[in-house]
Amino acid sequence: MTLSRLQSGIGVLVFTAACSPAVGDLRLGCAYELASGQSSIVQYVSGVTTGPPTGNRPLLVAARHEFEQITVDLAQSRNLVRLIVYAFSESGRVLNWGGTLVASTYGGDRVELPLDRPPSNETGVLLSLYNVDGELTLRAEMEEFRGTVRDAVNAYGFDRITWLDGRSPLT
Repeated sequence: MTLSRLQSGIGVLVFTAACSPAVGDLRLGCAYELASGQSSIVQYVSGVTTGPPTGNRPLLVAARHEFEQITVDLAQSRNLVRLIVYAFSESGRVLNWGGTLVASTYGGDRVELPLDRPPSNETGVLLSLYNVDGELTLRAEMEEFRGTVRDAVNAYGFDRITWLDGRSPLT
């Protein structure tokens, strides 16, 4: 799905992991690359809740309300080159994948990506987003990776991130 230039530059784009507790301790995160070349992640569970970590106004915000969410400030979308949204088990236990990843725009448009996968404790890259000449293109990935969040993020070319461990970046 491609957002028009207007949709790509107004309001926010929100990714929500709408899952029941039966799924397990599913946590949401996002790896991003900026036009400046800077890359990092945001993920609520690790306390890295804004990206980039410096500046007056974050481009990305990770939060938890009823469900875990990643919010992208589209007024700053020209600074964003690409991102991936991933999910993992905080405890490392098997997730009984289910529920839906919902991407919703300020204008009320939404894309729903079913999270129906066989049970596993792997990190899942759910969706990618690319900025193509000012229009944001979303692509369902639904690819699982053995290992850590770092392994999944590196598999998508985010190898400029420095890590403290398999789940936490150096910020």
